[in-house]
Parts: sequence; C-alpha cells; structure tokens
Amino acid sequence: MNIIFDYDIDQAREIIKNCGNIRINDHYLDNWLERGSELSYIEECIKNKVPLAIVKTMENRFKLIYHHNKKLKNDLYIIIQINDNKEIEVITAYPFNEDRRLRERESL
Repeated sequence: MNIIFDYDIDQAREIIKNCGNIRINDHYLDNWLERGSELSYIEECIKNKVPLAIVKTMENRFKLIYHHNKKLKNDLYIIIQINDNKEIEVITAYPFNEDRRLRERESL
C-alpha cells in the first residue's frame, strides 16, 4: 500500500467525526467472537462517541479507546486505519483493563 497522506491525530479526529461507512478487516471478523466486542457497538463508538483517548501507532493507524459496553472495569481498544480517501477500516478491537489507561494518565 502506497501512502500519500500521513494523518496526524487532529486530522484523524476530524475524519472520524465525519466518517460514513466503516470497513471491517478480515482479521477482526476472524477473531470477533473471542474478543467479546460487538460490531454494532464498535461502529456506534466510532460514529457517535467521543473516545477517551486517541493514540497514533504508525502511519495512518490509530488506537481509539472507549469504555467497554459490557465489562465494567475494561476499556475497548479499537485499532483503525485511515486510507488516502479518508475511509476508515477497523483492523481489530479488544477489551483491556482500564487500569492501564488510568496509570498512563496519572504518569502524565
């Protein structure tokens, strides 16, 4: 994949805020049952919720962190990639203990 644009976090926020259709990567579809995250909730988060955090992990790939809808002490990490046409693809999603996010926030 040739990358022309390399979006920063502010650009990613704007793209996410205005996103239309969200593509789902085969990796996510192959593992969704084990991870316990519903596709409808993932789409709802991306389209309608403000993330607790956005972290750029590599060129045009971002980790979005939301509250998990079923596991009280967990966050939901959604890894997305934004292509040059500003289309969002969910690479994977998985729950993670919220303590990690809270410790990272305290260390700032």
